Amino acid sequence: MFSHKYAIIPLLGTLIVSNGFFSKVSAQDISAPETTDSVAVTVTNQEFPQWGYYTVRRDFRRCASPICGGYFIKQVNLKATPCVDGVFRSECYVSAIDWNSLKVSPSQLAKIQNDDGSRLLLRGNIVPVTFPGLGEFGNLQVKEAFIAATNNPAKGTFAGLKDNGIRCITTPCFSTDQLVLNKPYISQVSSIDLSQTGATQKQLDAAASEIFGQGLIAVGTTKVVENIDPTRRDTQFVATQFYLRVAQN
Repeated sequence: MFSHKYAIIPLLGTLIVSNGFFSKVSAQDISAPETTDSVAVTVTNQEFPQWGYYTVRRDFRRCASPICGGYFIKQVNLKATPCVDGVFRSECYVSAIDWNSLKVSPSQLAKIQNDDGSRLLLRGNIVPVTFPGLGEFGNLQVKEAFIAATNNPAKGTFAGLKDNGIRCITTPCFSTDQLVLNKPYISQVSSIDLSQTGATQKQLDAAASEIFGQGLIAVGTTKVVENIDPTRRDTQFVATQFYLRVAQN
């Protein structure tokens, strides 16, 4: 249904294979619409959480915890991330990641925790934790976890791609919403190209299922594919990477 040879998704009601297919900010302020589950500005697909997505890298500095040894996190698509002390930085240090809200199997959790962070995308929010004598640090409370399909660099805009229910009898059919993560932007695309990601057939099949399910997170650019008829231009999302959701119990 979804092949390496044709890793492009024209969105046409059902999945079709033709030429391819698819002042100080407190921690409470950090849980404001810019960084959490709020979807008040999303016109459609309101069940898709558009906020609170972070990339992660481990802190390998050698000093005592919680001052060192945690993680540096960054909100995708934004130049600056609000940290627990109210300062906007290119990335924030958190002393730990709280996985308690992520209801996954022990084996899945171990796989996520053993990752160096380079392939992880986490949805959550920063909460303050006080360490006596050391002060207040941030922890990242995780609500959802995603793992990159491949080791390819994620270049472009992080977006949620989700079927919007539009059905057509001809192409192009703008049946997928493109929801920019951590920003109030939504548009529609008529096809999705995953051929540049280097994903396996199994991963491509899983990506197709997520588009028609909870929504697929992908990174890439949007381009207009010219047509002789200017009224039939295909708007295509070309992905460099996509992230598969870690299934929860």
